[in-house]
Amino acid sequence: MSDSANDSELGRSKKSSTPPEHLQHLLNLGWSPKSPLIQKYVLKFRLESKLAEWEKLQSASSNFKNG
Repeated sequence: MSDSANDSELGRSKKSSTPPEHLQHLLNLGWSPKSPLIQKYVLKFRLESKLAEWEKLQSASSNFKNG
């Protein structure tokens, strides 16, 4: 394998993930659930319930921290 082929793989996770896992990863990195890219991803993979669940957990966590 050439060096350029190895370079193209830098930064990519070698672990495959499912669409719900990838969505959670992006949200945990700080992506806004309202961003167009996240919304498109949610629609493409029918992850509306996963997004709603994540938002509910974030809201509960925020309330716990502030309460």
